[in-house]
Amino acid sequence: MMLKKDMTIKDLQEHIKKIDFHPDKKHEVVLKLFEEVGELSVEMRKEHQDGLSDVRKQEIKYELYDVLHYVTHIANIYDIDLEDAIIEKDKINEARYDDRRNNDD
Repeated sequence: MMLKKDMTIKDLQEHIKKIDFHPDKKHEVVLKLFEEVGELSVEMRKEHQDGLSDVRKQEIKYELYDVLHYVTHIANIYDIDLEDAIIEKDKINEARYDDRRNNDD
């Protein structure tokens, strides 16, 4: 399955599950997530020091995908529907942090 521009979160979850699913390696998967977050922070630090070039922006984009990949992999390991998780948690956050949200409506 090739990912397409108009994919859904569910599409991404299914894609990641097909190409990378290792429920027996939870610890290794979360360590990979930490590694990718570290790589993202390195790219962001470089941007802070040197400014945002097209190359740096592309590197940040790729590191964001890697982070998303491992977050999705973890959701798959625990059989968590990310669309449901996002909707449920957003409702909780709305009630909890209503005073901090942008209310431009």
